[in-house]
Amino acid sequence: MSRNIIVVDANGERTIAAEQLPLKIGSQANADVRVPGAVTEGSRLLIDLLDDRAFLQTVSSDGVEVNGELVSKNRWLKDGDVIQVAGVKISCAFDEELRLNVDVAALEYPTLPPEVAAVGVEPPEPITPVRPRARLKEDGEQGAAGKRIKYVGLGALGVLLVVAAYLFTAQAVLIDVEPADAEIKVVGGLFAPKIGGRYLLRQREYRVLLNADGYHSERQEIEVIDAPNQSFEFVMRKLPGRVALTTSPAIEARVFVDGEELGMLPSEAFLVEPGEHAVRVVAERYLEFETMVTVEGRGMLQTVEVELQPGWGDVTLASTPAAAEIFVDEEEIGVTPATLPIMAGLRQLVVRKDGYKAWKKEVTVEAGVPIEIPPVTLVEADGLLTVITVPAGAAVSVDGRYRGTTPVEVELAPGRNYEVIASKAGFGTVSRTIKLESRAGRTLRLPLEPRLGILRVRADPPDAELFVDGLSRGPANQELSLPARPHKIEIRKAGFAPFITEISTQPGMPENLEVRLLTPQEAVLAATPSTITTADGQTLILVRPGGEFKMGAPRREQGRRPNEAQHQVKLARPFYLATVEVSNSRFQAFKPKHTSGAEKYRQLATGNHPAVMLSWEEATGYCNWLSSKDGLPPAYIFENGEIALAQPVTTGYRLPTEAEWAWAARFTGGGGQVKYPWGDRMPPPEGAGNFADQSARAVLPNALSNYNDRFAITAPVGSFVPNPIGIYDLGGNVAEWVNDRYTVYTQPKGVQIDPLGPDKGQYHVIRGSGWRHSSISELRYAYRDFGDRGRLDVGFRIARYAEPLPE
Repeated sequence: MSRNIIVVDANGERTIAAEQLPLKIGSQANADVRVPGAVTEGSRLLIDLLDDRAFLQTVSSDGVEVNGELVSKNRWLKDGDVIQVAGVKISCAFDEELRLNVDVAALEYPTLPPEVAAVGVEPPEPITPVRPRARLKEDGEQGAAGKRIKYVGLGALGVLLVVAAYLFTAQAVLIDVEPADAEIKVVGGLFAPKIGGRYLLRQREYRVLLNADGYHSERQEIEVIDAPNQSFEFVMRKLPGRVALTTSPAIEARVFVDGEELGMLPSEAFLVEPGEHAVRVVAERYLEFETMVTVEGRGMLQTVEVELQPGWGDVTLASTPAAAEIFVDEEEIGVTPATLPIMAGLRQLVVRKDGYKAWKKEVTVEAGVPIEIPPVTLVEADGLLTVITVPAGAAVSVDGRYRGTTPVEVELAPGRNYEVIASKAGFGTVSRTIKLESRAGRTLRLPLEPRLGILRVRADPPDAELFVDGLSRGPANQELSLPARPHKIEIRKAGFAPFITEISTQPGMPENLEVRLLTPQEAVLAATPSTITTADGQTLILVRPGGEFKMGAPRREQGRRPNEAQHQVKLARPFYLATVEVSNSRFQAFKPKHTSGAEKYRQLATGNHPAVMLSWEEATGYCNWLSSKDGLPPAYIFENGEIALAQPVTTGYRLPTEAEWAWAARFTGGGGQVKYPWGDRMPPPEGAGNFADQSARAVLPNALSNYNDRFAITAPVGSFVPNPIGIYDLGGNVAEWVNDRYTVYTQPKGVQIDPLGPDKGQYHVIRGSGWRHSSISELRYAYRDFGDRGRLDVGFRIARYAEPLPE
């Protein structure tokens, strides 16, 4: 049971129950502890309990001290601490009870005049008037000279005082520049003397101008602060180097550096940044030249000699009869006999001559290696059959052997019969028997009869446009006769996502197509998978947004806590949520030495039990680690010494936001609001979840009566019945870290859309009940906890957005 806080002040002693916390300290009318000041609407301080430990939450930290030190953020309170605010001193006495002793007598009134002692005052010395003396007359020149000496002396003294004051207040600053001979000029302030290798500079911002031969001129900003031995180091950027390339033989070539084309050779030297670079030279009919070049930079000239190697091999070819055309990869390059330079690689050689069959051969040519092809004897050609169909594109076979698609030419020996078959999808098959009487050619024309099928289309909206195989057919709602084959069907309308499908029509078998076009948002959701699996085997369920809902609890709800003020929220982006909490075995793949508090309870470290005793920062580290495993962008970044969500929020794995957790748990993704994980009434039914039950009486002071889930500590993840959308243990087993930093909401006006919580704060929100919880307040879904360190009953689950934000 939670402890109470006892307040002792001028009005006596009173008890603040745990349900009435946080305790409010301020000058407003409803403050639990009143302090001097103007009546305001808010508190100066709040005192609350977490795990029966008292902590101080600052609302307005002006002039608030603890133990004589100014307080600017939340902190734990311990026995003996003294809080001072607006002159009121509050002493903490924490033993069996939590007592706050309020001392108003400590108030000071700085406007009262100081008291003056009446005794021990010596009488003032008498003041005797002195008779004025007449000024002596001086010689004019002596007076002028004296004045000049006086002014010079005063000027010198002033300069010395200024220099002394400067030296006394200046800091010795080392400015270290590479290269060492760089010219350094410090701009700002009256002057910047350099003594013993260091500049004497007063506290302020300066510009440092750097110049050196062979380097880019630079301007750097520095700030001198009140600290000894300050130093600033700068490395100047070298100017690009000049790289000249000469080729042998001297031919035109393209130059690439690190994959980027710089220009053509021959040319002047190229400007290249200092460092190591990959240089590639490409010339027609030569092998590519590649090398690594270390560019010195600073405008220095470097020469690279490029020896180009031939990219061809000489191929010798002769034929009988001679004067036949030679083709390489379908390009005519000469006539037989010939020795030809052919580029290296697998090449197809063809020798053709009218009246003869073509000779073909694949040859592997190597650069610089000559090849001599054995003499080629050409064979007289057969007769030539040309097959044409209407429409074209029909497959042609001759005596069962496929010969190509129409129009096609087929060489056939004369004097015998051949069976020619032409077929095309959506058309009837045609067969003919032909015979070539001589080596002369013949043309066979075959008309194809279409085979038609019926397609009936009904679309919403009805004025959408129908496309068949890329051609517009007019309004979508119509009946079509199409060739019996597969067709690409598209239905389009501006403002809607297009519908695309493929349908095969058959004669005598009408096809019906009913389509409702979706908006772009509906189309994205429809195409989004309902579940995904992570690299370590976790299943995440798609949770779709469902309008506005109210977070928090009504004021009259039994067990309600002060930090559960109701406020309107709307989730606009669909997200994925893990079905179970992250287990020990999965977390230890990220952090092998993690024990989950097995030193206290051995069961906590079991592999399939939820990982606990880990901080919010460790949970976010696991999320980024898993994102890298799945090739997703990290959700969290390290910024200004703190871990924060990247903005805009990525699709990487992260902790669910408090609103997402509440929508999936208490509102079951839009299925209806419930008070407890099992329903709206106490006590929990059998198998409702892992709570502080009778099996845990040996380790916990408080437990549910007449309830036994048979797990004294944690249970394996997913051991109990999931909620209506398929998520396990949102109530019970362990409480869970969520993404949001902790704050007390004060019924803000308006609707928060996809809230992420405050940007700053020491604590993070913990949602859900666990194996240590048994009270009505803790078992409710609306219960909000918070912390800044790991606990034996706090784990986490992962989430991620389904889609990135549109640009």
